[in-house]
Amino acid sequence: MNVIRAGASLLLAEPPLYKPHLWFVLTHPLGKPPRVVSVMLRSVARFTDSTLILRPGDHPFVRHDSAVHYSTARWLNVSAILRAVRDGRCHLKEDMTDELLRRVRSGLLESPFTVNALRDRCKDLF
Repeated sequence: MNVIRAGASLLLAEPPLYKPHLWFVLTHPLGKPPRVVSVMLRSVARFTDSTLILRPGDHPFVRHDSAVHYSTARWLNVSAILRAVRDGRCHLKEDMTDELLRRVRSGLLESPFTVNALRDRCKDLF
């Protein structure tokens, strides 16, 4: 069973700062090597992308208003995610509900901060 799939949530620490953030996986693995489209969740700040603001109760990890930062949306290699899990830089969190996955995907298509090429590809995938 593949745990890296659409609806998964990952607490991932990336270089250079290695500060962990929650990432939502929006697609099932695609291609060779397998990759997934993912997007980062961050605390609401002054210049936040307000396309989708999550509130406590929307996902078990969310404890205060948090924004899906669609400018961070990108392809992640599944092998790199699994390596980060093995190395302790990534932890699997509770999956998104089907409704939350739908909302986050819709936001990716609507946000003015989503990279156009990624938006265009995801229109076909969602």
